[in-house]
Amino acid sequence: MIALITAAFSCGQDVFEKYEYDDSVSYFSISPKMFQMLAKLSIETNDPEADKFLRLVEEIESFKVITTESKDISTDIQTWVDQHIKTQNLEELMRVREKGAHVNFYVKSTKNDDRVKKLLMFVTDINEDQIKLGNRKPETVLLYLSGDIDLTQISKLVNEMNLPGGQQLGKLNEK
Repeated sequence: MIALITAAFSCGQDVFEKYEYDDSVSYFSISPKMFQMLAKLSIETNDPEADKFLRLVEEIESFKVITTESKDISTDIQTWVDQHIKTQNLEELMRVREKGAHVNFYVKSTKNDDRVKKLLMFVTDINEDQIKLGNRKPETVLLYLSGDIDLTQISKLVNEMNLPGGQQLGKLNEK
């Protein structure tokens, strides 16, 4: 009985919370409070690209990334992603296979086609030469954003973080 309850809890638990303190996972999160604080800063630039980026920051509520080299944790993340897509009614935006990596984008749309409420980017089967985080060579990357998200600006953010998939997001507006 206890094993059943534990399994049910871990299955429903947020994958980011579950692995936040696990040493086999690289974890990065920016809280809603931090985005609120950044939005209140009055930063003036003469650079239109920097201004767009600052507007993007004002509109993000949550930003989380986890990466792992562990095949077992990757399988658990895959299970969570599959369940999350269903429970949150996320729709597939696109799938890309690039240099051996599989990149899947899922979104919860707004009424405006260029913006989304949630973005989930799930990268698997990463060619170890494609991305390195320090000494780590991740097997899986999971990025999760919520807010009022402009996809073109997110592609720039993903590229700046040297994560696969940013270029594909940028190509959406070229169509």
